[in-house]
Amino acid sequence: MVSSSFIKRFRKLDAYAKTLDDFRVRTATGGTVTIICGITILLLMLFETARYLTPVMKPEILVDGGKMEKLPIKFDITFPHLPCYMLSLDIMDESGEHVADYDHDVYKERLDPEGRVILTEKSNDLSNSAAKKARQHSPEVPDNYCGPCYGAKPQEECCNSCEEVQRAYADVGWSTDPDNFEQCIREGWKEKAQAQAKEGCRMHGTISVNKIRGNFHFSAGKAFSQGGSHIHDMSQFLHNDQNQNFMHFIKHLQFGQHEYHSEKQKRTKSNELIHPLENTKWGSANAAMMYQYFLKIVPTEFHFLNKKRIRTFQYSVSKQDHVVNYFGGLPGVFFMLDHSPMRIIYSETKMSLATYLTNICAIIGGIFTVASVIDGILYRAERISKQRKSM
Repeated sequence: MVSSSFIKRFRKLDAYAKTLDDFRVRTATGGTVTIICGITILLLMLFETARYLTPVMKPEILVDGGKMEKLPIKFDITFPHLPCYMLSLDIMDESGEHVADYDHDVYKERLDPEGRVILTEKSNDLSNSAAKKARQHSPEVPDNYCGPCYGAKPQEECCNSCEEVQRAYADVGWSTDPDNFEQCIREGWKEKAQAQAKEGCRMHGTISVNKIRGNFHFSAGKAFSQGGSHIHDMSQFLHNDQNQNFMHFIKHLQFGQHEYHSEKQKRTKSNELIHPLENTKWGSANAAMMYQYFLKIVPTEFHFLNKKRIRTFQYSVSKQDHVVNYFGGLPGVFFMLDHSPMRIIYSETKMSLATYLTNICAIIGGIFTVASVIDGILYRAERISKQRKSM
């Protein structure tokens, strides 16, 4: 049994001495302050709980390690006044790598003058389908047919389609006139070109480039190298009266991974990543225009609480355009790539439970303290007012 003297001594430790209810005065003003105090505490607690449940991204900037790697680029670009058979995609970089007429994982969609889709095919099939059908179904082409290359290749080599003749000419740096090639005449190249002259083209897909300074560009005609220069066979583009030009609409242009599976990661994507060229349009009716985008690409990482990591890229852009002549420039759309030496890391963090409980206690204690001071001031003002009225 605990002695009564011990209990009396223990009571002296009470830092919260109580007053008798008989000496407490309850007022309407005090009730109003209490209600306001309770609502304020409830709202602040809800806000604090939302902060506790919602992770935040904290950025950090580090020097990029400069690791050599491939950079995937996802794009979706529409050229409303340039037909697909004429449009080509080339990739170049400072290492000397040059890929002409890139078609791996790249697709073209033919568009009518109103922008409706006519046909969707793989890029390399789009140009060869007519030749394949001609070889398979035309009685004029025997099984052992070996078409001439018109001097672009040795006589023992064959060019069985219009596409093969044009590639052979591009490889040796010659301009082509498909109207003079039997393969092109047989495949109806001239009729196809005339039929598609007023069409547009949507080009989309994914390309992979080295993570060094370089460019990828869209231009007209086949590309070839001549005297160390990058040249396109622009004969088809030059000799037309269909007002073809490089006006373009960029729906998507993104770099790196974009795999966001949870709603939390989708919010991160929309709030943090910067893609300034998405849903932008640029260009004029002038065919002899070069459009250049200068992109500064910044490596970016996201570290999530579930230990998942995503490596991607964001970019800033500046652009310019100018009129070119066909002997000192190349009409088209160019994306000039430059890589930042810095890397941005976004780390997902969450408020700890101890911090949350501390903030809740601070809210309750602080509001009650301020409310008691305000209630005391109002009570004294009310008593003084009553005393003055009674005098």
